[in-house]
Amino acid sequence: MRSFEKLRWRCRRGVVELDILLLHFLENGYLQASDDEQAQFVELLAWEDDELLAVLVGGKAPETEGFDVLIGKIGNLAAAAEPGSLGN
Repeated sequence: MRSFEKLRWRCRRGVVELDILLLHFLENGYLQASDDEQAQFVELLAWEDDELLAVLVGGKAPETEGFDVLIGKIGNLAAAAEPGSLGN
């Protein structure tokens, strides 16, 4: 398994919306994800901020194939969070 603390550091993007979404998935969905989804998440962290923002917040379809399910899980997990629990 990849170092959880290194992943946490890579989730910090400097764009508050991305920080919230990525850290929330890391803390609440990453460990339950399959090995393939965990690998995809690590790959997702290598994307540029503008692409991540467009896909995770703007509803744009990802240019890289096969990420639809993971992106949906990140969004669904955030949507299911209790109001006020994100960004704490």
